[in-house]
Amino acid sequence: MKKNISIIIPTLDEKENINKLFYEIKKNLDNQNIIWEVIFVDDSEDNQTVNEINKLQNIENNICLIKRFENRGLSSALIQGALSSNAEYVIFIDGDLQHPPSKIKNLYDEIRNKNLDIVSASRFLETNEFLHQKRYKASLFVNYLLKKLFKINYSDVLTGYFIVRNQFLKKNYKKLSNIGFKLLLDIILTTKNTIKYSEIPFKFQKRYSGESKLNSKVLIDFIALIIDKLIGKIIPARYFIYSFIGSLGVIFQLGVFYILQFFLNFIPSLLFSIILTIFFNFILNNEITYSDLKKRGKLFYMGLIKYYFFCSFGAVFNFIIAKMLYDNLLNIYFAVLLGAFVGSVWNYSMNTSYNWKK
Repeated sequence: MKKNISIIIPTLDEKENINKLFYEIKKNLDNQNIIWEVIFVDDSEDNQTVNEINKLQNIENNICLIKRFENRGLSSALIQGALSSNAEYVIFIDGDLQHPPSKIKNLYDEIRNKNLDIVSASRFLETNEFLHQKRYKASLFVNYLLKKLFKINYSDVLTGYFIVRNQFLKKNYKKLSNIGFKLLLDIILTTKNTIKYSEIPFKFQKRYSGESKLNSKVLIDFIALIIDKLIGKIIPARYFIYSFIGSLGVIFQLGVFYILQFFLNFIPSLLFSIILTIFFNFILNNEITYSDLKKRGKLFYMGLIKYYFFCSFGAVFNFIIAKMLYDNLLNIYFAVLLGAFVGSVWNYSMNTSYNWKK
């Protein structure tokens, strides 16, 4: 029988929250004439969260689990969970109980009764005792900036608690940037000219257990999403991050070269600085640029070898282009700049296509 609702719950080290969250959902949806299921999408490094979910599956018959080992990331987890569902509506809710399950029925009634595409639960439509904290003041400010920048008029486009018509999501998901952790913002900016949208209020709750997943990587992903929505059709946002790390690599190489020249001659100092810089860039790209495709274990070392291989060609192309331009234009700075750009585009294209391949 086709379900009314699939509740997608992304998990990352949330073993202490699994049981309480599921039974809170069950308490609020049982006897509501709603056919529902929960789909957990787990990105945890270990199996502790999965073990808790498996215990629940032995008791309850409306629980699905997707355990991911590659292509991690919150937005991709939500989309993968939604694509595995054949329910009429899909609800996204965090695994830390900061989103009260008591609002699921309200979201469902709102989207169904008004025939909408999306209904989100907003933190800013009513007084909330947690909103005095710096994190939520910052969120309110960022919401304001986004509304001005993209000319959208919703109170909380950064909420992670919302319901979407499954058919609408499956129609549009290939257009999404699939970057970072703000899927709602991605959907709104992708479909803002056609979307039928509404909001309901909710009170943000205190995290039940575990630690917040907000970190500097989340901020970088968020910036990448904004860049992608502004100019992603022309230049990929991931390339901006890749280029930024390349710039850091230049500074790193200069520093290493400066130190090595006290102990070695020019040529070995230069070679060692290049080798170490390629390794430095690989580490940062694996952690940041391609964090959703992060390589681990044996794949890390295979990826490193490929990275050295592609970057060696990039260095050759860099040298050839710069030499040709300098010989013909006699402008050393323009020649070096364009040579570096060609090398950078080559490295990015090859590594994206063959090393960190989705």
